[in-house]
Amino acid sequence: MKIRKFLLGLIAMALLCVISPVHAEETNADFDQFMRNEFIQMMEDDYTSLHFALKDYEKYGITKPQPTIGEPPTLDNSKSIAKVEESLKGLEKFNYDELSDIQQHDYDTYKYYLESTRELLNYPMFDFQFLPNRGIQSNLITNFTEFVFYKQEDIDDYLSVLESVPAYIEGALEVTRTQVQNGYFMTDDALDSTLDGIEKFVAKTDNNPLIQIFNQNVDKFEGLSEEQRTAYKEKNRDFILNTYIPEYQKLAQELETFRGTRTSLSLYDLPDGKEYYAALLRSKSSSSASLQELFDLTDEQLKKLIDEARTLYLNAKKNDNLEEALPEKDPTEILNTLQGHLQEFPEGPAVTFTASYLDPSVANDAIVAYYMQPPIDDFSNNVIKINGDNVNSTNEMYSTLAHEGFPGHLFQITWYLNTNPNPLRTQLSNIGYTEGWAMYCEDVSWAYSDLNDGAKEENRINTNLNYILPAQADFLVNGMGWD
Repeated sequence: MKIRKFLLGLIAMALLCVISPVHAEETNADFDQFMRNEFIQMMEDDYTSLHFALKDYEKYGITKPQPTIGEPPTLDNSKSIAKVEESLKGLEKFNYDELSDIQQHDYDTYKYYLESTRELLNYPMFDFQFLPNRGIQSNLITNFTEFVFYKQEDIDDYLSVLESVPAYIEGALEVTRTQVQNGYFMTDDALDSTLDGIEKFVAKTDNNPLIQIFNQNVDKFEGLSEEQRTAYKEKNRDFILNTYIPEYQKLAQELETFRGTRTSLSLYDLPDGKEYYAALLRSKSSSSASLQELFDLTDEQLKKLIDEARTLYLNAKKNDNLEEALPEKDPTEILNTLQGHLQEFPEGPAVTFTASYLDPSVANDAIVAYYMQPPIDDFSNNVIKINGDNVNSTNEMYSTLAHEGFPGHLFQITWYLNTNPNPLRTQLSNIGYTEGWAMYCEDVSWAYSDLNDGAKEENRINTNLNYILPAQADFLVNGMGWD
């Protein structure tokens, strides 16, 4: 996902942190079974994760959990910590040197994920539920608009999940109330963004995307009678208009009452903020490097970019058009062009894709675009969604689609899935690695564009500055306590 937020200026560096030595060539069957069991448990614990991860879960021996959005959030993470520690104990029983090269990568990745998760679970007061860029109110909408119906049972499950939302939101609000009482909440600027997103969403009633997209998906689904289609549509419409939208309206009203309760603008100044930031940094950067080490890396890169910009502008001739724009093309044309420049990359599988614009009422202001990771067992069809309000030129669209599409996330994920990896690996969040790759792809893809050499270089430099400057500001304010 291409998000203008902290840390994205450094995570390409994390690619260096995932390589481990080879000590064995033979595969350890017990280890593979352990990892498979961990995957099955993960899927059986959460319906929405299962639905988006697998098209045919029964082939994996998975028992479908209750179709709900999940257990409501809680400030008591003791059960979650116990589960993580149990998984760590099971993992550490294996002799690392008796694992194959690939299994060692699996081991390292899973261990890092578990340790990072355990660390973050120690700071529940910082787990803000309704942040504008990754809050519940936004993620729920994405879950429903991207929900695919593979069989009729999925339609019924969708409606069941939908009906579980009010209780989930109430649980998240209860967590938020306790956080506020203890002085923990998002800033007023972040609150404004969250409330603006809710306002845009609830302003649409019969033309709400959760009604329109559901209707379109039901109409496309084969095997239903007209009576069944009508009944499904009416049930969904009734719930959206009379329960879901009112729930969001109530949410906005209560969140507004928390305005001004955040007395500190930075995480650093909150109790345990410095320690939490260190844990967050470890998780999001996919690196065990310290804050100072990562700051120094980005600072070195920033100085390099400034030198490159100085050289570019000093050597530019009077008639050089550094502001040259790429010709107008729709997203599909741009992706086709980018796909044609993969000769220097490993060969990936044959895939199809659609790239379309988000309805403004469900477009997160903090997101430029996102790539929907496809199911493990059906990755030939891929989806990219674009926030048109955040893409202001063809040049920006080109960079965005290099990040989300080719040779970015779409290529990255489908290439990896085509290697038949351990399924657990596909579900672990390693954002430093995944976003680092996509940032690298933005950087190198300017060379493939039809711009003149000077414009290519200026766009490449600006792309990197747009990541590094916010990252450094975040390091200084939230990590180091600068005013």
